[in-house]
Amino acid sequence: MMLLLWPFERAAATHKVAHCRPPVADVAFAPDFPVLQDKEWQYRLGGWGGMVKGHPLRHRPVIFVHGNTRDASDWDEAGKSVKQRFLDAGYSMQELWTLSYNGKATKDLPPVSQCRTAAEPNIPDLISFANAVVSYTGSPQIDVIAHSLGVTLIRQMMFEHPEFYERIAHVVAIAGPNHGTTVCRRAWLFWFVGWRDFMGCDEITPGSPWLRNLNGPHGEQEAPGPTKYMTIYDGTGSDPFYLPWLFSMPVGDQDSPALQGAVNHKLPGLTHDELRVHPAAMSLYLEFVQHNRAGSP
Repeated sequence: MMLLLWPFERAAATHKVAHCRPPVADVAFAPDFPVLQDKEWQYRLGGWGGMVKGHPLRHRPVIFVHGNTRDASDWDEAGKSVKQRFLDAGYSMQELWTLSYNGKATKDLPPVSQCRTAAEPNIPDLISFANAVVSYTGSPQIDVIAHSLGVTLIRQMMFEHPEFYERIAHVVAIAGPNHGTTVCRRAWLFWFVGWRDFMGCDEITPGSPWLRNLNGPHGEQEAPGPTKYMTIYDGTGSDPFYLPWLFSMPVGDQDSPALQGAVNHKLPGLTHDELRVHPAAMSLYLEFVQHNRAGSP
């Protein structure tokens, strides 16, 4: 019986649950910013940022990278806007940028209608966007603030294209699945989607070959320089993506977002999204990227 079932299970696993084409994201870039194409879906890459080419800078430009099922609007939510927090700190719109690398957010749709993605398909979009921001602003370096899947996306981009280790001065990694996420463990997936392959989990299952390749055998590639890294995460299980226990079994995922060689900050009790928008978190990562301003030694 097991031999009869095995080919069926293998065939079912080839279908990646939740991989679908999302709607086109909103576009709010400066009028003279280049039109960029989403490489996977072949429509215009959405996002916001910029004023006019050549506008003077007071800070290194910051690129914000959202998580799965989200878009650029994550960074400008009413009443908890990261963009507004940076504007209040003296940044201009010439220095604040974000892209919607998987179309328009589907997080508010029923779970069966949400469009999930993975890091690898979106690396070309992030590369073209980062290069366009550097060219448009004239800044030799940028900072990156990433959340959730956006963390492993930016890290993999830098790993595959090492020139970005010089180009990116600071990376803030918020609640990222650097050592995997509990929701990609087989026990959780079996309860949620059965034996089928959940989109993106081949990358960020704890202990996956993809993560081992990214992090290095002993973690020596987790925070390579000269880029400086800071992580922000819960560390207690309040963030359901990183649980210490799963179905009464110890899994120990609560410290997954930490990186060897980074400044690792725990903010116990904050949920996955609160780690991105809570005032304490914003103060931490704003101070981190402001430490060396554009043009300073």
